[in-house]
Amino acid sequence: MNDTVADEGAVGEVLRLCIPCRVLAICLYSILSIVAIVGNSLIVLMILYFRRLHTPTNVLILNLAIADLLISLLCMPFSYWHVIIFDDQRWVFGALFCKLFAFLQATAVFLSSWTLVVISFDRFMAIMFVMSPWLRLTRRRAILLVLVTWTFSLVMALPLLIVNKTFPDPETNVVICQERWDQLEHLFGTTQIMQTYTSVVFALQYCMPLLVLVITYTFIGIKMWNSRVPGIAQSENSRCIMQDRHDSVKKLIPMVLLVSALYAGCWLPQNLLMNIMLTYHPSIISHPYILYMWWIAHTIAMLHSIVNPFIYYTRNQKFREGFTYFLRFLPFIEFHGFHLLNDNNRTHAVRIVNMVAYMPVTGGKKADESKSSISR
Repeated sequence: MNDTVADEGAVGEVLRLCIPCRVLAICLYSILSIVAIVGNSLIVLMILYFRRLHTPTNVLILNLAIADLLISLLCMPFSYWHVIIFDDQRWVFGALFCKLFAFLQATAVFLSSWTLVVISFDRFMAIMFVMSPWLRLTRRRAILLVLVTWTFSLVMALPLLIVNKTFPDPETNVVICQERWDQLEHLFGTTQIMQTYTSVVFALQYCMPLLVLVITYTFIGIKMWNSRVPGIAQSENSRCIMQDRHDSVKKLIPMVLLVSALYAGCWLPQNLLMNIMLTYHPSIISHPYILYMWWIAHTIAMLHSIVNPFIYYTRNQKFREGFTYFLRFLPFIEFHGFHLLNDNNRTHAVRIVNMVAYMPVTGGKKADESKSSISR
């Protein structure tokens, strides 16, 4: 879709970006790319390095970081060259990368959005069915869900791998990279294949994930703030155990809710411009400031790839401890030792809480006997 804007920018009355805007765009994209690569690489490294972070939910967060890392490595450094740098819209990265570029970007965005959906379902099941241990997310289930999201994302992005091609521009005689839908139109016998695909992408990549996030977190919010903690009428030990689990999940909700809200806000301008306005109102492509609109919308979308590491740092103490550990060589970073990520500091009582938290509590005496048997 970016190529459509770029191609029209070479003709007509579309204004090119001014020189200061180009310099600003290059600096901004470079900074965003570096920060996103460092931040998401640290998340991947922390989850793989620290055993305390080997949780099912963190497997999903790892998948989200990989999706953002894919965008920061492949999409940010290359997406603006043929739109901002070269006035003749030439493509200098080869025919293979022309196909892979849009395909990998679409895969990463689908992966990011549906990983957020899976995380929301995980939180939904953990809170709405707290007393049903067979419904909780396990590491095996998390890995299976990751494979499902990858498969779905690759399949949805596959048409872009087919339609993106390099060919010489008949007017400027330079090689350009652009979507050519004629082959698929001939295969399916319709000229509306591009409009259909972009509408489906907008629905499945943005609208449906956003709807699921709103529904699940609405129910979670109602349950968390208006319901009693399960086991509150049971023994004091059982009540404390369930209260600890309730509080830990409650602390996680604002973080994942913020991640989801930022995804919705960052990707809205790009989706509206590229998948709705250009598809159903193609006359906007001749607007004098279309390249400025694309640049602003695309920059906001790319900004999403750097926000998650900052959220994890500010909202999660374990991730913050991991960040300070790996960045302790910087003069402004102070690392005060391990308190949450060191396995040696994991007490026996904490293990009991983790084990008993998913055990149905049927009575004070029975719960105390269960706790005693575990302690032995």
